[in-house]
Amino acid sequence: MGESNDKKIIEDRADKYGDPKDFFPRWGEMCQILKTHAVQGQKELNQGHLQALEMVLLKALRSAWNPQLHDNYCDLRNYGSIAEMQVKLDSKGR
Repeated sequence: MGESNDKKIIEDRADKYGDPKDFFPRWGEMCQILKTHAVQGQKELNQGHLQALEMVLLKALRSAWNPQLHDNYCDLRNYGSIAEMQVKLDSKGR
């Protein structure tokens, strides 16, 4: 297995989601914009909420690259629900 298996996985993901050399910097930029916007708007940052929203961005980008992979839509909805859950937990004081 090892490196040859890793290479196959990376190639498979590149076919499904785009070249990781392009994808991850773009996702990183979007996550930074999200964080900046959240910090400016919230009095106290909810880290769980923010992390779930970053996963929503990940799934949205993957869907933009390959709209035929339907599991991304399910994941996107679920991460949105998790983000909402984090806000509800935070408002209840966990």
